[in-house]
Amino acid sequence: MKRNLIIILVVLLASVAGFIYFTKEDIVFQKETSLYKAVPVTSPVFVEFSSLKAIPAENPILQELAGIEDFSWILRKIKEIDVSIKGDKEIQNQLGKKPVILALDFIGKNVLKPLIISDLRSSAELEGFEKLMGKLTGVPVTAFQQRKYDDAKIVDIIISEGKKSIHYCAVEGMIIISSEAILVEKSIRQLNSQNITDITYFNTVKKTVTNQSEISWYINHNRFPELWANFLNGNWQTKENEFGETVKTNMKRAVLGIQNYASWSELDMSIDKERISLNGITAADDSLNNFLSVFEGQEAVSCQADRILPKNTSFFIGFSFSNRGLFFQNLDNYFVHSNSYFEREGHMKTIRKRFKDNEGSKLKSLVKDRVVAATTSVSGQAGGNASLFIISTGSATQSIATFENLLQNFAKSKEVEFASLVSEYVADDGNNYKIYDFPYPSLPGIWLGKSFSFAEAKYATFWKDNLVFASSKETLQKYLSDMINEATLRRSRSYSEFKALNESKANINAYVDINKIYALNKSLLDDSFSKSFETNEEIFRKFDAFSWQVVCENKIYFNSINLRYNAQPKSETRALWQSNIGAAISSKPQIVINHRNKAAKEVIVQDDKNKLHLITADGKMVWSIPIKGKILGEVHQVDYYGNGRLQYLFNTKEKLYLLDRNGNHVAKFPIMFKSPATNGVGVFDYDNNHKYRFFVACENKRIYAYSHEGEIIDGWKFGQTNSAVTTPVQHFRVNNMDYIVFKDKLKIYIQNRQGNARVNCSAKFENSNNPLVLNTNGTPKIVATDKNGKVYYIYFDGKFAEKKTDKFSADHFFTVSDIDGNGIPDFIFVDGKELNVMDENGKKLFTKKISNTLELHANLYSFSAKQIKIGVTDSRSNQIYLYDSNGNLHSGFPLSGNSEFSIGNLKGTQLSLVVGSSEGNLYNYTLE
Repeated sequence: MKRNLIIILVVLLASVAGFIYFTKEDIVFQKETSLYKAVPVTSPVFVEFSSLKAIPAENPILQELAGIEDFSWILRKIKEIDVSIKGDKEIQNQLGKKPVILALDFIGKNVLKPLIISDLRSSAELEGFEKLMGKLTGVPVTAFQQRKYDDAKIVDIIISEGKKSIHYCAVEGMIIISSEAILVEKSIRQLNSQNITDITYFNTVKKTVTNQSEISWYINHNRFPELWANFLNGNWQTKENEFGETVKTNMKRAVLGIQNYASWSELDMSIDKERISLNGITAADDSLNNFLSVFEGQEAVSCQADRILPKNTSFFIGFSFSNRGLFFQNLDNYFVHSNSYFEREGHMKTIRKRFKDNEGSKLKSLVKDRVVAATTSVSGQAGGNASLFIISTGSATQSIATFENLLQNFAKSKEVEFASLVSEYVADDGNNYKIYDFPYPSLPGIWLGKSFSFAEAKYATFWKDNLVFASSKETLQKYLSDMINEATLRRSRSYSEFKALNESKANINAYVDINKIYALNKSLLDDSFSKSFETNEEIFRKFDAFSWQVVCENKIYFNSINLRYNAQPKSETRALWQSNIGAAISSKPQIVINHRNKAAKEVIVQDDKNKLHLITADGKMVWSIPIKGKILGEVHQVDYYGNGRLQYLFNTKEKLYLLDRNGNHVAKFPIMFKSPATNGVGVFDYDNNHKYRFFVACENKRIYAYSHEGEIIDGWKFGQTNSAVTTPVQHFRVNNMDYIVFKDKLKIYIQNRQGNARVNCSAKFENSNNPLVLNTNGTPKIVATDKNGKVYYIYFDGKFAEKKTDKFSADHFFTVSDIDGNGIPDFIFVDGKELNVMDENGKKLFTKKISNTLELHANLYSFSAKQIKIGVTDSRSNQIYLYDSNGNLHSGFPLSGNSEFSIGNLKGTQLSLVVGSSEGNLYNYTLE
């Protein structure tokens, strides 16, 4: 069975961990070069253990990995080994003090198998080893089969009637073991021929291993990409590029293209409670056959990516250099030696010709000392993600002139107007920013190499001293908004905490927020690997951040790699995606229909700076529009033209707005109110013919009815209320009769379509601030509470009934529904720190006490006809809760969030929960 890379590495570590049980004594291991001779020269990676106790078996990270089925099986086997050898001191003393190397190598069709190499120097030790193998396999030593191979003796242990086998050979003071005979034979053959100890670059990195190093990883970069390719998605993607070429790509082929990154690396590994770290050096060919040599002669420079990237960055890679001229000279020389030279040179010649940029000097002059490429919003589909490519310029003024000159030359060569390539965008700070259409979206990858090929440079703008390219105009506008509002990566608490582990200066910087890119696992990974990610998602998500840095110093390349483990990750790390809108979210995010693609809904939300945002099902920003004032109530979707295209209708205190899906005003909207509004608009379509009526209450105590066209309706004859109406005007249809219902402080109004009283309610009480609710369980009625939480049933014949409940404060929140499906209305109260649920007879269903005062309404979510759940938000602690009718929390809750939340199908059949945060993040969680 094909195993994923993580599982393979775990298997290797666990195999060695089994030897820990062979001895209780500390082991001091002096480096033994003869062991390296047996490592296959084709091995992409091997690991050396200086002490068999180097693996911290009780470490919480390894214990976490025990939750993976394959690793759990290994741990059980290790315990069996422990039981089988305890008390046998001969085995313990002989085999417990041995150095061990574990190597991976390919057999057959890129199938990876392990090889174990250890020290074995006497017949007595061999006897003890064979005794141990007999115990572990259940095969008597007398049944071991021996055969000669190249003047050595290979022993085959056939297990389970030939279905499994172990092979080993004791030769030249070492023992070589594998489940594959071909690997043992390969090791024997190369003992007296060329092996890795004859490779200059291997010896270079080996010399740097310190005596304190307990676990050392060695990477053969010529073969390492083959290992990764084994676990990546091999599906082909086809698209046409800007040069008119049809380009076919897949992840397997792409990763194989980095075989010439370097020669060898040695990385010392350490594991503590919160991270796995690897530090060591990489050796590269001085002749520029290896990409890493491009940085030869450079000093480390601060990348400062966190200052120029937005808070929602999920991945970035940056190159920093102290000598721009030398960097580009080395880069061009490297490509001369690469297989992609002719393709790259052809594309670069085309670009230089159109830009009239001989030798590319103008393009290079735009760069000061840094280039960064990043992915922000992740869609879950390869190639469908928002990306940025940022060049740090020396001077914005000079760079703008140079950049515009290049585009002007391009426009002339294409015989188009330069102005057609430029538009203006009015950003949050009120300034105009030029946005340029850039003709070569593939430039980052063509110019700088495959590491930057994911970034699409379709549009460009300048932000301070940075030239910023983006994959879409919306991404660029969102970027400007984030920078203006200081919603930078530096402001991310998670990133800032992780950054403290890293070097302040480096030549290569890479960072991955693992949870933010988690949605890409299906598009990036082989099916079996992706399924493992899904099965063990909770475990893998606890490894929440990864960074890799390379520092060049005197032709030596130092690596620093960190993988952070968070045993109790913040719940937002479980989000399918998160999108930062630049400011705190002030309204309930609403799931709305995308009439262009009804299978993929969208989210509309307002922030506390009164900007309204439309966001796709994949977390991408469609648009952000400033609104003059806070939206009252909810955003309604209407089919204004009756053609299936939907618009957004809402109001502030001053105006009634109608926007199309592109964020443009529709017809004669917005409409200015005669008096400031006191409630959110009520939208009625009496006859389901898209001839809407809009009802708004205003400070002058009048209720205004507007026609479909936005005109005040003369036929609405209602006068004035006694006090302000703060909850929406509602339309109830009961027994084919229309009722227009609203309330002020002391009265409930039940009118007909003309505004005349249809029902006179005789109940006298002071209304709470909660909306009226129509309940049809039993006799249809309107349900209301007074300021103390007493419930009133208002019937449509004018009668009423009182329902006794507990006493609540005047600030209580209330709604009603049959949440347990028994046909009896249930009352849901939120007051202070408590959620109380009872039926209409006062029988308590449950009470939940929350840490802080609940400042937002409870919301109801229908999972089926008889399964309604209750959602509440503790804004102060940034946590949301979802309870069933028995008071049980939905699996996975509480989650992070501080707004009211929406639940629905954003995309596909999987339920999504969308909620906002005070940091401006919009989270999309998938519900189990």
